[in-house]
Amino acid sequence: MSRVYEFGPFHYDAGQRLLFRDDALVPLVPKAIDTLHVLVERRGRIVDKADLMKLVWPDAVVEEVGLARNVSLLRKALEGDGAENAYIETIPKRGYRFIAPVTEVDPAVGNAAPPPALPRRHAARRWLIAAAATAILALIVYWQFYTPSRYVTVAPGAPSLAVVPFECSIPEPACTAASQGFNELLVTDLAKLGGISVLAPSTVRRHQQMKNSMGLMGRLLGLDVLVEGSVQKTADRIRIVARLVDVHTGKLIWAESYEYSVSQWERMQDGAAREMAAQVAAHLAIRQAFPNPGTPSR
Repeated sequence: MSRVYEFGPFHYDAGQRLLFRDDALVPLVPKAIDTLHVLVERRGRIVDKADLMKLVWPDAVVEEVGLARNVSLLRKALEGDGAENAYIETIPKRGYRFIAPVTEVDPAVGNAAPPPALPRRHAARRWLIAAAATAILALIVYWQFYTPSRYVTVAPGAPSLAVVPFECSIPEPACTAASQGFNELLVTDLAKLGGISVLAPSTVRRHQQMKNSMGLMGRLLGLDVLVEGSVQKTADRIRIVARLVDVHTGKLIWAESYEYSVSQWERMQDGAAREMAAQVAAHLAIRQAFPNPGTPSR
């Protein structure tokens, strides 16, 4: 059964973790309420700072400044118009002690009535504020991620894709040269295709730094497919594995592997990226914008 503690004009419901002044709810952040809970339950006794921080933050390591901030919030709520330190006493270099007289009542035996509920109009107002905040956030997300600028031409039915940096099994620094360089070439060739929208590599890297999965990134940005793969190296061969993945279902649309001689890789990267881009275009039914056979290549 929930316990209720009364001190001064306040009563604290330990079960619901709510503090009231007379009939009005006192707004406090959760950790400040947790701090009050520990101090009231150990009223009259010194609670060391280390023990208090372990009880309030059992699964995290925090600095004393966080505890001091909570105590400051409590004092403002409890002593805003009264004598300083009338409720919480600071024990220098040790901790804190709740010093106000406390009466503990048990609602089960009828000694006290349950804390009054919030007025219905307050609950309705909070609900409206929350709904308005959600709507504003949705509009911001839509504007940020789904509305193109006036410089981008979006053709009806044109697929949008991103190239995920290829995984590399080659030791550094050769890995960066083989994987990142090839990714840049592939993005460039895909961007030259007609009727396709290619996400900037910097945006992909930003989502990776934020630890977002590429599937989540694709959904947030309204992408259709992802191009992903790997770069592997044997004794004298470079193998590129490419995959085309549907963002919405996660199903594999197309996959292919390409092998090149290590000695020829530097001069063959450009052609490998072009060939791969052409395969992606074919599986997405996109018109190619590359030179026709026989036209001098770049």
